[in-house]
Amino acid sequence: MKSMNKSFLLLMFLPIFSRAQYTGTASVTRGLATTVTTNLYTCAGGRIAGLGTIKAQDSTVWTVPAVVNFSNLSFPFASDLHNPCNGNNYANSTAALAALNGSDIVTVDASGEVITAYIFADNYFEMYINGTPVGKDNVPFTQFNSNIIRFKVNRPFTIAMLLVDWEEHLGLGSEVNGPSQYHNGDGGMVAVFKDAKNNTIAITGNNWKAQTFYTSPIADLTCPKETGTMRSTSLCSTADVSNGSLLYGLHWERPNNWTKSSFDFSNWPAASVYSNATVGVDNKSAYTNFVNIFDDSANDAQFIWSTNLILDNEVIVRYTVPASTGIINNGLNRNEVIVYPNPATKEFKLSSDESTIIENISKIIISNLFGEVVLETDNYKGAVNTENISPGIYFLTIETNRKQLIKKLIIE
Repeated sequence: MKSMNKSFLLLMFLPIFSRAQYTGTASVTRGLATTVTTNLYTCAGGRIAGLGTIKAQDSTVWTVPAVVNFSNLSFPFASDLHNPCNGNNYANSTAALAALNGSDIVTVDASGEVITAYIFADNYFEMYINGTPVGKDNVPFTQFNSNIIRFKVNRPFTIAMLLVDWEEHLGLGSEVNGPSQYHNGDGGMVAVFKDAKNNTIAITGNNWKAQTFYTSPIADLTCPKETGTMRSTSLCSTADVSNGSLLYGLHWERPNNWTKSSFDFSNWPAASVYSNATVGVDNKSAYTNFVNIFDDSANDAQFIWSTNLILDNEVIVRYTVPASTGIINNGLNRNEVIVYPNPATKEFKLSSDESTIIENISKIIISNLFGEVVLETDNYKGAVNTENISPGIYFLTIETNRKQLIKKLIIE
């Protein structure tokens, strides 16, 4: 009996000790939220997309998984690229565009050009251009869908997007997956922006910025770390659990003017990029039917999120499209530049059948999987020294003139 009481007391004081060790800036919640909206949207074969509220230890009250505009009739829905919930399953982007009559175009600038955005988000997004709402996801949770948004704007313009990885266990960032009752789902968003001449003018990549505003579930409050504006949970467990009642959530308030072009996001962390396989889209027709858009060999858009694809559930991403015309992102074909040796040990080199590409390299950037830059140079002289970089998987960005190429680099 004494042993049982001792164990009980230990369990009682363990959460208090964990809270005392938390040194971050978030409001901390624990356990399940109270369901406020049972389901925002019904889709055959889809998951329940509920909303809830939960009170933090500092007495603040938070909406989970996020405050969204899905039910706001003044916020326009995006058009369908592929939507199994309503049957608009277009075979290609040409067919999807042909179904539009022009009433979908949102005017930001009356004198602007029409920009077409193609988006695949896991799970939900809202897009603003210079602070104007231009489109939100048609399906908050599942089934998986993809969208088209068209808007009229002058360049430069700023893209701001709210991204939400939905949850079935409100407040715990988790869902039911087979035998696992508390499975930590993942996020990911990819987007391509084209001008009126069908030129690609922007794609998602690590030149975007991303900030986290809701992270869950956290089993140990000593694992989250903050460095400057970086809210990292790379040391936290992402394993499924059998009981989520003791798990924590971390919440940060969104800046009031985060959608506006005037908002200064320069100190936000770089968006982290993820492979198709990591996000898990290889079996999702909402993506695979449109690889000519999302995986264009000359302009290959990357899936982006914050530093933790699994635990971070509410993320804001931003990017400013410059005033320059033409293709301003990945203008190089992946096969035009060879990185060798790869894996690299002490150094790597670049080669191309077109010598002018190598001669015109203006910048080389190596960033880790969290989007943090570990090396940047504008002085390529035949080789890049990697002796001071820790072994691991990195993203190599090669810039030449106004063109850019991103490749995977392994350092041993």
